Amino acid sequence: MTVFKAILLGILQGATEFLPVSSSGHLLLAQKMLGLTEPELAFDILLHLGTLLAVLLFLRREISDILGSFSRRYPDLRPGAWGRRDLLLLVVSSVPTAIIGYAFHDAVETGVTFLGVGFRYLILTTFLLISNLRFRHKMDPDRIELWEAAAIGIMQGAAVFPGLSRSGSTISLALVLGIGASRSAKYSFFISLPAILGAALLHLHQGVSVLPRVLPSVLGFLFAFAVGYISLLFVERLVTRGRFLRFAPYTFLLAVLSFYLYGKG
Repeated sequence: MTVFKAILLGILQGATEFLPVSSSGHLLLAQKMLGLTEPELAFDILLHLGTLLAVLLFLRREISDILGSFSRRYPDLRPGAWGRRDLLLLVVSSVPTAIIGYAFHDAVETGVTFLGVGFRYLILTTFLLISNLRFRHKMDPDRIELWEAAAIGIMQGAAVFPGLSRSGSTISLALVLGIGASRSAKYSFFISLPAILGAALLHLHQGVSVLPRVLPSVLGFLFAFAVGYISLLFVERLVTRGRFLRFAPYTFLLAVLSFYLYGKG
């Protein structure tokens, strides 16, 4: 693997993992337009670990709150502090994600087409982005009920299909449910931790190839981490400012591009 390809794949992984544009859909389009091939399993896992580290760094305060909540010396007195209940919510969201992801993984691997990607970009991702107005009014917009966590987890699991954005789907649903903007974004990032780790383990189960040379491997990891962290900051800012739907025209254009590539065979 060349240094250029490693950097490009690192940027692609870091940006599209958290931007509401579908990382798997982008990889498929990049393979077609730029002649890229899917990264070797070991390198792909390395890129996932880079984005995983970006989430851990971004949510360092919330993770510290959760760990501190287990100690009597660290009561959750600060407004908006995260705690042990968030771990329960994480489990509730992750169970349906894991079931859906495992059940449909093989079908997705063998049945990806530009027509399917375009349909999901056009009908689902774009629609979700333009519909993230709050349909419910909650007395406490920072509180996530168990059934809401389960619904968000199901939506995250559905994002196993290329073209359906994980972050776009989960954040949009959270906003529709009336959950606060910042809380919606951070919870989406939070439940991505086991999802990203699970994807890496699933690839590991398929067998690990040999990593590329040291320089491409290090650069791929660092770019996935750095771009992933910047993407997290960017997405949170857009969500909290009510500008998340600005990605809708972009995903619509990707849908058109997918249909065009499908038409060309």
